[in-house]
Amino acid sequence: MPMTSLPPEIAEDGELSPGHVKACLNCDTSAPGNFCPECGQETAQGPRSIAQYFHESMTRAAIGRSRLWQTLSKLLFSPGALTVEYKAGRRTRYLRPLQLYLLTSVIVFAAVQFFGLSLGLRFVDEQGLHLLRNTPPVVDKVQGQGQLVTAMLGILDHIDTPGVRRFQALSIEDKFIFLRARRVVVVSYVILLLVPIFALTLGLSYRDRRRHYAEHLVFGLHCQTFLLFMLLVESKLPTIVANALSFWVIAYFTIALKRVYGGTWAETLGRGLIMLTAYFGIFFVANLLLIVAILAL
Repeated sequence: MPMTSLPPEIAEDGELSPGHVKACLNCDTSAPGNFCPECGQETAQGPRSIAQYFHESMTRAAIGRSRLWQTLSKLLFSPGALTVEYKAGRRTRYLRPLQLYLLTSVIVFAAVQFFGLSLGLRFVDEQGLHLLRNTPPVVDKVQGQGQLVTAMLGILDHIDTPGVRRFQALSIEDKFIFLRARRVVVVSYVILLLVPIFALTLGLSYRDRRRHYAEHLVFGLHCQTFLLFMLLVESKLPTIVANALSFWVIAYFTIALKRVYGGTWAETLGRGLIMLTAYFGIFFVANLLLIVAILAL
């Protein structure tokens, strides 16, 4: 039986002969290097032995861990540096902004569900900005009316819908249990929705910088990811340490603004204050609308 000959560009060991330009097996683009310039897939046809398979898997895992640690070190300890690196085009060594945010969001809200954590920035004792609470808020025992000391629930007193009326008829403990059971399911989506809104406030505050909306969105994703990390860390810290960490979150945001957008410190503080006020206001309104929507179900 005659032996079939290999094409001249294919050597006996299966490798391409010198001078032949490889084609990407994914998109069929000419790819002379180790990776396709069009889609980024590696040009190698895959491992030809078990040893090569495990070597490739270990290499990918090591690269993934390296990217993760480089990303987290920049994000947590160098305010704004990750956004600067992304804008400068140095992106392969780090996780992409949306990928990083989604990974963090899954970890944080899975921990909330599994361990029953409270998420919030505590500035003075237990008072502050609370995203999710695992224990009921302080009750105003002085007036003896059993009202929750939160502005949101105070506003609900002026909203007349069947759902709100049923909610107001519940006891304090039942109100808390009712809201938490439903908010924990949808709050992650609300937080994600706040990212483009935050980016819009950035664009309005720094419209004189003439930057694209996508650049503000990248900065917003990085800041929101850092915030989620801090909320998770604060949930298990003593009150005095958590209070200090909450003020560091404000300082972090200010330093990041200065590093990414430039300008004087006075200008950065002024714009940052306006943006944080707007963001917390939007956060408050979003939470109120979320509660009203939940009560309408």
